[in-house]
Amino acid sequence: MERGIRRVVIAGVLLAITLLLVFARIGMIPVPTPAANATIAHIPAIIGGVLEGPLVGLIIGLGFGFASFMNAGIPMFKDPLVAILPRLFIGVTAAWIYMGLRRAGRRVLLALLVVLYGLMLVFSWEAYKIARWLGLVLVAASTIGAGALYWWMRREEVEIIKLAIAAAVGSLTNTVLVLSVAVWRGYLSAGPALMVGVTHGIPEVIVSAIVTVAVVGTLRHIGRRRARLSGKERKG
Repeated sequence: MERGIRRVVIAGVLLAITLLLVFARIGMIPVPTPAANATIAHIPAIIGGVLEGPLVGLIIGLGFGFASFMNAGIPMFKDPLVAILPRLFIGVTAAWIYMGLRRAGRRVLLALLVVLYGLMLVFSWEAYKIARWLGLVLVAASTIGAGALYWWMRREEVEIIKLAIAAAVGSLTNTVLVLSVAVWRGYLSAGPALMVGVTHGIPEVIVSAIVTVAVVGTLRHIGRRRARLSGKERKG
């Protein structure tokens, strides 16, 4: 019962944050691309999926998609197949990846980290073709991020790596599925979709990983601290 109440509370809080980010446009960052905005509003769905599983992630993702659809300023996001359907899978994929990595050892995590870093470099090269400064910034940010995660791995803090990878996959799910459906529905051609994916996708991945690690780590630290205090009170 206690776990069920916690899931409802967390889902409700994260859904409220998502709606605030979209409707107040706090989480929608205007950029001069065909998609019009980059976003951080998908991050609560990732956090919900990691903390409480795929169902909570799906519910928050649905809220994000519905809010995006209702608040759409361009035709592409007035289509529910673009605005809503892909967003259902953000928290679900993050949850599945995180669950799959629970028993993963350092070698598996290192291999996944290398693959993720390689993908980031490929996207950075595509960004370099569009704008040199952007490509260089993304290479630097990806390298610093990968180096920081490897440093944490050497310190045996593998949980951080798991959270970062799950968040990256959730963020990429949003970018790839939204743009794929937009191309399929005829709102974008492949070239502009690739440009949007590069210019939006990498920064969103990096921010998603940082915020997810920070928020989930803090919440779990608070939970462990409360559990210890509760245990001491019972003993007292």
